[in-house]
Amino acid sequence: MSRRRGRSARGPVAGRWHWFDGIVLVLAAGIAYASLAHRGSMDCSLALQRFLREGAVLSGSDALGNLFAYLLLGAALGVAWRLRRPDPGWTAALLAIGFCALLSASMEAAQACMPTRVSAWWDLAFNTVGGALGWFGVRLLRPVWAAIDRSGVGHHTQSRLLAVALLAAVAWLTAETAPWVPSSDVAVLAQNVRAALRSLGTSHLDPWRLAARLGQWLALGLLLSLPLRRPLLAVLPFGALAAAALGLRLALQGTPPPSPELVVALPVAALALLALPRLGTRTCAALAIGAASFAMAAYELAPGYGMTQPFRWRVLLLQGDPIAGIQLAAYFGWYAMTMVAAGHVLTGRALAWVPVPVALLAAAEWAQTTLPGRTADLSPPLIALAVGALAAGMLAGARARRR
Repeated sequence: MSRRRGRSARGPVAGRWHWFDGIVLVLAAGIAYASLAHRGSMDCSLALQRFLREGAVLSGSDALGNLFAYLLLGAALGVAWRLRRPDPGWTAALLAIGFCALLSASMEAAQACMPTRVSAWWDLAFNTVGGALGWFGVRLLRPVWAAIDRSGVGHHTQSRLLAVALLAAVAWLTAETAPWVPSSDVAVLAQNVRAALRSLGTSHLDPWRLAARLGQWLALGLLLSLPLRRPLLAVLPFGALAAAALGLRLALQGTPPPSPELVVALPVAALALLALPRLGTRTCAALAIGAASFAMAAYELAPGYGMTQPFRWRVLLLQGDPIAGIQLAAYFGWYAMTMVAAGHVLTGRALAWVPVPVALLAAAEWAQTTLPGRTADLSPPLIALAVGALAAGMLAGARARRR
């Protein structure tokens, strides 16, 4: 019996191109763009004196942003490598982590020639540690993914759909609970509880925020119901997600407590979640798409304060405050994963749904050029493209179950 060329018992040949390599390239290009943006004039006369010798004061938000960006890159390298070799050894780990360190060092060397940027040794350290955490995190989670792929949640499709739904829920929770450092002080919790109760009784509900929150809760609950044999059981993970979001928000120090719109919309969505799954899986998938798009439209098209701005052909999300950038990236990522996963259930073609959130976000960003106080740029559609492709890849080869 002849063997097919290009494959072995262990999977694809190491040199073959895989679609996930595009995710690695996008992340590396994004890191390079964020590191070199707003470079201004170049002056390398003092580059050797500046290289890794600046930034005496460690910035917590910058460190978190560096760690998060290279953690994603390290994880992407881990997944891309395992798509070729299921069990890479220490040589592969050293090469992947070395690539992250080399990329970071090259960015620090370029920043040494930029008077407006800082070349610091702790940037290199946090970037390398982030790449290592991403690589070994994938290695630790690989058995979990294998167990999900073999689980009896429904069949192969439902297990993968459950993984995408949970990942989307984690992305939304990440966007909701920045800066992710809860306080153990009971006084902080009590103060935030009092502030939240006071805002419920005295604050005016913003219709744009209320619409966005209601759409978010509905989309989250409906998406969690899609992979389950008994969709009504989605109230359990939905309740856990709501408790985690509200609890973490109440435990954060120096940040506003949960908004009244977030609290008021929760019971309405919970009651709907008890009734809507009875309509069927495809109906719930269509409603999840509608709820997520409704929430995103309310967020994107809410007018602000200030002058109208032209469209900026830049990825502004990678500039400025790293925490705000992570927060927004997670939110747009949640939307893209929700659309692709629900679209997969609705039509059975996950990849065909990847352009949908990209196009809708691009249209919403273009509409922001007519709204006061809003800044339109390329960040949302590009993030939706990358995350949507990731979700489609996780669902690749699976057929949607219909009820």
